[in-house]
Amino acid sequence: MASMKQWLGLNWPINLTTGWGVLGLNLALQAELDGRFSAVPLAPTGDLDLFSDEQKLTLDKVFLREKAAFEMLRRNLEGCFLCGFPVVQGLGNRLAYITPGGAERVKGSTNFAIAFFEDSHLGDGAVERSKHFDLILAGSKWNERVLRRNGIANVEAWWQGVDLSIFKPTRRLQGPKPRFLVFSGGKLEYRKGQDIVVAAFREFHKRHADAVLVTAWQNPLPTTMTTIHAGGHVRGFPPVDPQGRADVVGWLEANGIPQGACQDVGRLPNRRMSEVYAQADVAVFPNRCEGGTNLVAMECMACAAPTILSANTGHLDLLDEKHCYPLLKQTASAPVTPVRGTEGWGESDVAEIVEVLERVYTNRQEANERGKAAARFMEDWSWTKRFGAFMQHLRAIL
Repeated sequence: MASMKQWLGLNWPINLTTGWGVLGLNLALQAELDGRFSAVPLAPTGDLDLFSDEQKLTLDKVFLREKAAFEMLRRNLEGCFLCGFPVVQGLGNRLAYITPGGAERVKGSTNFAIAFFEDSHLGDGAVERSKHFDLILAGSKWNERVLRRNGIANVEAWWQGVDLSIFKPTRRLQGPKPRFLVFSGGKLEYRKGQDIVVAAFREFHKRHADAVLVTAWQNPLPTTMTTIHAGGHVRGFPPVDPQGRADVVGWLEANGIPQGACQDVGRLPNRRMSEVYAQADVAVFPNRCEGGTNLVAMECMACAAPTILSANTGHLDLLDEKHCYPLLKQTASAPVTPVRGTEGWGESDVAEIVEVLERVYTNRQEANERGKAAARFMEDWSWTKRFGAFMQHLRAIL
């Protein structure tokens, strides 16, 4: 076993605005608390001004190690950089490195990878790249199955966690409320299925004028938003201002959601999203595909928000009638460039979503009980437990 306080390299950026960034943040925080390894970021940490004082205090030593690592990397700009400690890489579609600019040249004494991908067509070179790693941790059972079907054996399923100190149940208002809040989150794009949300909410709002669609759909990669109309449910895509902010509300109004019936929360630090989830009467995720287990959906469940989930891909690891509302009517979903393989993807049925929204609206007690059950279910997905499972996988190899 590795000696105490050996470095553990994380070779993708830590931040508070992307799923990968939040994953890296929590691995680094948990490593500091666990004590067996000292996490060292090998890519620049972002969003420093968004970290809480408590997070900054815990990460002080991590940032010092980051500076030391960058100095070593700066002195070795050419060729392969061999680290004297284990390194974890981030892999996406086709098992490509998620960090641009030479992540593949960094090699550890032992090499691990965490993989989240949506394209079931791995393409040329993926199997060969998989051989560079002693172990690949797949972000869902679906990801694991796809890799194994392609002849990749050095893989195990591993699930990301939720910070239960931030995302936890809060007291909800009982009885009639002036507005019925339907939350939908995730960067706006075809794969996330927000066009299906728009179609379903448009119909639901005709029945219930008090319904408001609350969105967290800002996308740090605005070019991928152009795919949102490919499903045929909506027209066009939101315009983006020079600061990269999408006019989600204007686009929703142009697609039949009345003024005042939609609200976009903009870009909030991850730790602030619990305030949004706490107000939601229901959260809906008709995603066509999730390589992992959908961090936003997990956070909603941890906050006891009644949650509607499409029964496909990574969502399947979360589904149970007792603690969520599964969308079981799933048909084949067509690929949209650059995705080539959609094996396991699902197209959710608009009418079924409207039916489930109606069920939540008319039976708030059942919905609240299901939300509470979701929060209890998520207790086993704390970062303390998920990091423990992460360490078991690493120790088995080391």
